Formats: sequence, structure tokens, C-alpha cells
Amino acid sequence: MIEMDAHPAPEGLLERGLRLWNDTLDGMDADPDELVLLEEACRLVDEIDQMVAALGESGPVVKGSRNQPAANPLIREIRGHRLTLTRVLRQLGAARPADEEPGERLTPSERGRRAAVARHHGPRAVQPMRQVWPPSESAS
Repeated sequence: MIEMDAHPAPEGLLERGLRLWNDTLDGMDADPDELVLLEEACRLVDEIDQMVAALGESGPVVKGSRNQPAANPLIREIRGHRLTLTRVLRQLGAARPADEEPGERLTPSERGRRAAVARHHGPRAVQPMRQVWPPSESAS
């Protein structure tokens, strides 16, 4: 297992980005490609926080090009950043599917295979199997 100190946080991360970096690396074996994705996710979190703060200052409605009330363009940007963050986290594996065990870490292709089996054969097809043999000693 790689220690957290082996991967210091990238320069310029703000509070939530730094917390995401540290919390994600805690107990995670990180490959170089995962570190790149994690850094992107951390920067996205910080950008979202900055845009939300700016939106709070300017408000959800601003003056349009003809002085008409218009939706603040930050709303669209925040939404886009949140969607991108969700995709990056899913790619990183931080957003673990509900059917994945807490200690289990599946590769993207294994998650895809599991999703395909569930789609074609139903969700029960991917549930862990109960051990039925040998019977427990209390049954005899």
C-alpha cells in the first residue's frame, strides 16, 4: 500500500480539494493515471466552490444584453462542472456502485461486465452467492 506522504497534494488546492485528495488517498493504492484523475477531481471541486461563492454574491438573476433579467451564466457552468466531477469520480472508482463490497475494488471492465450481467439477467445475478454446501453443523 502506498503511503499518503508518497503523494503530496498538488499545489494550489483549496480546502475541499485538499480534503478530497487526502481522504481519497487514505487507504488507496494509487496508480499514476488515478493520481491524474484525482487531481482533476480536486481542482473541479475547488472551481465549483469558487463559482458557488461568486453566484452567491451576484445572485441567480443578472441583467442580460438588453437589460432584461437573465439566468446567471454561472448556473450553467456549475451544473457542467458537477456533471464532469461525477464522471471523473466514477472513472476514478471513488463513486463505487452499490453492489460492490466496501473492501472490493473492481476495474472499470469488471464493473461494466457486472452491469451487463445485471441488465440481461436481473440484479440477483450479480449478488454474492450464499454458501449452501457443506451444510452448517447445526443443521445435522
